[in-house]
Amino acid sequence: MNKKEFKKIFETISLLFSTAGKKYPGFFVVQMIKTLATIGQPFIAIFVSPLIIDEIVGARDLKKMIIYSGIIILGEAVFSLTINKCDTELNKYGEKLSNYFNILIGKHSMELDFQLTEDKAALEQIEKARTGMDWYSGGVKGVADQVFLFIGNVFKIIGFITVIALHAPLLLAVMAVYVAVNSFLVSRQNKISLEAFGKLSKVNRLFGYFGWNIVDPRYGKDVRLYEAQETFVSAWQNNTDKSNKHWKWQADTQFPYAMMLDLFSIIRSIFAYFYVALLAIKGFYSVGIFSQLVASEGALDATLGGLVWNITEIIKRCNYAYEYVLFMNYPAALPKGDKPVEKKPHEIEFRHVSFSYPGTERKILDDISIKIAPGEHLSIVGLNGAGKTTFIKLLCRLYDPTEGEILLDGVNIKEYDYKKYMEQFAPVFQDFKLFALTLSDNIVFDKETDEAEKKRIAELTELVGLEDFVNKLDKGMDTNIFKFFDEEGIEPSGGEQQKIAIARALYKDSPVVILDEPTAALDPVAEYDIYRQFNTLVGGRSAFYISHRLSSCKFCDKIAVFSEGKIAEYGTHDELERIPGGIYAEMFEAQAKYYR
Repeated sequence: MNKKEFKKIFETISLLFSTAGKKYPGFFVVQMIKTLATIGQPFIAIFVSPLIIDEIVGARDLKKMIIYSGIIILGEAVFSLTINKCDTELNKYGEKLSNYFNILIGKHSMELDFQLTEDKAALEQIEKARTGMDWYSGGVKGVADQVFLFIGNVFKIIGFITVIALHAPLLLAVMAVYVAVNSFLVSRQNKISLEAFGKLSKVNRLFGYFGWNIVDPRYGKDVRLYEAQETFVSAWQNNTDKSNKHWKWQADTQFPYAMMLDLFSIIRSIFAYFYVALLAIKGFYSVGIFSQLVASEGALDATLGGLVWNITEIIKRCNYAYEYVLFMNYPAALPKGDKPVEKKPHEIEFRHVSFSYPGTERKILDDISIKIAPGEHLSIVGLNGAGKTTFIKLLCRLYDPTEGEILLDGVNIKEYDYKKYMEQFAPVFQDFKLFALTLSDNIVFDKETDEAEKKRIAELTELVGLEDFVNKLDKGMDTNIFKFFDEEGIEPSGGEQQKIAIARALYKDSPVVILDEPTAALDPVAEYDIYRQFNTLVGGRSAFYISHRLSSCKFCDKIAVFSEGKIAEYGTHDELERIPGGIYAEMFEAQAKYYR
């Protein structure tokens, strides 16, 4: 094991044990108790059994034989019960630790820069962290079991070597050669396992995607109406076949090493028994010592094998678990500043901003320059793919511009404290998500709601047109959305979900409100109500409004028309409507004729 490998193992064990120790310190106390019991257990028979044998072939003192037998039986019982009890407790801790680290992985996944959630390498690292901490390393318990077994085996080996060295020192040299060969063969097996693990991460991610989506009720309608069952099953089967091929390759490649391990073990056993028996026949020691040596040699062999296995398992498991270390230290996609930012209306400026998504050269935005005054309402229109939503992603700092800069009150947004900057925006994206929580939790999340807050939530639900919907529910705002965890949960319509999302954005009370196609799922009456109350909903806050329905533009101060990544037209509704052959004028006329 080289210096780099040792450093990796040390980092992994340090992070895993320190994290687990802070949450569940009792786990390590139980591991130490079990280790002490496993160290002491084999030496009862090794030291007491020869006394019984010598008594049988010698004086045959029945009283002594009963006492010696009682010591073995009682000692074995105490140690076995202790070990079994510790195993039971450690299994309980194992479940707790597994859940705890899954939570940490999930939490960190949600805290990653948004850009990384669309990055292939980052997604594969998340998968490696999950599988590396679960299937392959066994998590903290899997690593800790091997570390503490290693410690226990070291102390047992010292005891066994001491016993053998007193009577048959040559046997130790043979054991040393055997251990060296055994270590080499097992290390080769582990290298193959690690190589297989690296190849499996992508396959596992695809396997999980297709496997889970088959039974995910959210895809139920599309799967059935478009008869997508065969597509999903075929993709799932295809990735299952790839996974099986990886496992078969691993087993076939490791097989020769496993056979050699068995062969060397047989050779060692033959020599050990022959040598110890020869010394006993020549009268170098008693029958009791012969049995002690045979037992010590067998125990030493098993323990040496166990020690080698512990070392290789620690290396292997830590290599798997190291993926968790890499993930928890995954480099940020965006630089973070520390400048404070106050919650108030802001002047926002895009200054010669261009943007291409990572790994591509196509410019989604090309040399965008625009200034939005504090409290201004800007409507953003354009055909699909014009760059409207990307413009908002840059404003919210989900990505950084490829070229140019974005300024908030004259300061580059990269200089601001990232979390404080994010607090300035309350978006409703086109692909917003609701969660299997209560209606209230989907609006306020984990914030405490006293009577004043409940009144505010009620006012907002009325503003967005949800009052009648909520009043019909037996549990009101405490009703669970969806039926994932509650059979009495509700399945809101698309329009109702959109209203909940708008209420969530308004509740955040940020100085900038972003509405990306906020009425796409609403009926004309509900849409009219939202437009009619637009100024009441948004108030004096800055607002960015993206919509394909150009009637919404009349409620905004200015309109920016995006085309092929550029702002092709900019002005008020009346100004843009009068541009001969203008993009906005043609779009507005195309929609207006259907209402005449």
